[in-house]
Amino acid sequence: MKIYNNNRMGVFTKYKTMGNNGQILLITLLVLTVATTVALSLIGRATIDLSMSNQLEESTRAFNAAEAGIEQALRTGAGTTLPVTLSPGVTYDVSVNVIGGVAGVFQMARKTLENTTETLWLVEHTDTGAVNETPFYTANTIELCWSQETAPDVAAALGVTVLYKDTFGDYHTARMALDPDAATRGNNFTATGITTTGCGLGYYGKTINFTTDFAPAVNPALDTLIALRIKPYYTDATLAINGGINEIPKQGNQIESVGATGTGVSRKVVVYQQYRAPLSIFDSVIYSESAFGH
Repeated sequence: MKIYNNNRMGVFTKYKTMGNNGQILLITLLVLTVATTVALSLIGRATIDLSMSNQLEESTRAFNAAEAGIEQALRTGAGTTLPVTLSPGVTYDVSVNVIGGVAGVFQMARKTLENTTETLWLVEHTDTGAVNETPFYTANTIELCWSQETAPDVAAALGVTVLYKDTFGDYHTARMALDPDAATRGNNFTATGITTTGCGLGYYGKTINFTTDFAPAVNPALDTLIALRIKPYYTDATLAINGGINEIPKQGNQIESVGATGTGVSRKVVVYQQYRAPLSIFDSVIYSESAFGH
């Protein structure tokens, strides 16, 4: 009886031990599965991070190459005929294009902020950027245009100043102001002759006459028109100028540089190198019909 009982106990113990081993095996498999999943996730994340790091590094190299091209063009005033190699696999290619210098419509490269003055040169410049006061724009009229902003923005008005030199070599300014909502605002600006088809762009527009619209009157046949100073009021606006058949002088250069790496990553940098504007004192001077006392 003792032997029988011992055998049964042995069988029972054996079955119990085999059950525990199965549970241990199952838990081990689960742990290994979780560990493998975590390891694969970490490897995938590391691969992605490495790829992003490489992409960022290549992007930085391409951008730095594009900036190097801009600096070179600013120094020399010329673009490249072939890509320039900075280091193995890193190049830049630069183009320099004239801003203005053609007849017809000239549009400012960016929107002009409210109460910020833009300068449109009516004379040419030398290669060093100095003003060449030889008469260039001699037409008696020019069309000024500015964008019609959508609601809730209001319509912009323009303050316009012309800088000119008379036959005696003295410098003067003359002014005018335009506002399509002048009657509503009561600002004594002029709304006469303002259209909504300006410069063929669907802008506000007015063809101004230097002799009749400015105070004092300017005579382009005798006076040298040097520059227009244009300032939007009430809101921002995109400005355009139409000389018709008359050429607008060169206003500067647009420099476009593309940097590239051997892996195919490229970055572009665009710089507008416009001629220096006259001092802002011309927008804030005091005028008197008689001489000031000391």
